[in-house]
Amino acid sequence: MSNASHQLLQQAGALGLPYGQELSFKLLPGRLLDDRLLLGWQVRDFAPLRFISWLEQTYGLPVQAAAALRERAPLANTVGLSIEAEEGTVLYKAYLEFWEPIRARMLAGTLGPEPQLLHYGVKWQARGDAYAQAEYHVQPQLSAYDIVRRIGALHPPGRHSLALGTANALVQRGSTRTPGAPMLYLEASEAGNARSSCDINLYKTGLRLEDAAGLLRELGTALAVPAAALEAHLRTHAALRVGHVAAGIDRHGQDFLSIYLGVRELEA
Repeated sequence: MSNASHQLLQQAGALGLPYGQELSFKLLPGRLLDDRLLLGWQVRDFAPLRFISWLEQTYGLPVQAAAALRERAPLANTVGLSIEAEEGTVLYKAYLEFWEPIRARMLAGTLGPEPQLLHYGVKWQARGDAYAQAEYHVQPQLSAYDIVRRIGALHPPGRHSLALGTANALVQRGSTRTPGAPMLYLEASEAGNARSSCDINLYKTGLRLEDAAGLLRELGTALAVPAAALEAHLRTHAALRVGHVAAGIDRHGQDFLSIYLGVRELEA
């Protein structure tokens, strides 16, 4: 874990607020990125405007990115911050989640099949004013079968994505382990680049990393990921729950798959 990740945990602890925690790692052609940390807070504990000010003061959140977050803050029910460190650089990602309005419409029976904005995110590095925006739209109330079909539809024309195939296999494995377990399926997009990816929440399936290890080894071999580094990660975190999996084509046109592992649950 990098100094940046350690500092985030220390600073989160200093806030004295309950938070959820996930570790993640990302498989790319020839690379394994395993220094990634995501923390989340309920807005009753960490008000969005206070959260955004904290990001400005502590992590150099660009002014325009802060304005974009503030504009959307009133509807948020959770806030989140992730740190991704690689070769001396640190990428920060801040998220707002809008689950409660969607859930209320589901309970009222007024939610249609159209995609709903679940997460809005901004990402930036510590210095400078540049930032990127991302939106994550949930496809409501899909079955595991529907999710498998949606993932298949994301394959680029004339190209098979190995990462999407692994994500599909993980959905099927989770469905087999816990039939009928609810899953949330999201699709992500970023303005101005070729990103095309999905994110599937698998918490309710009960999958552990050890249950997914064989599939991840196969993908690692296919993508020429350093085997020793991947194996060490799979062994170290074998007992952690698979929270969600993200896969597809990244902003640079590369296959990728990320696994997020539950360390500390965010209290409802």
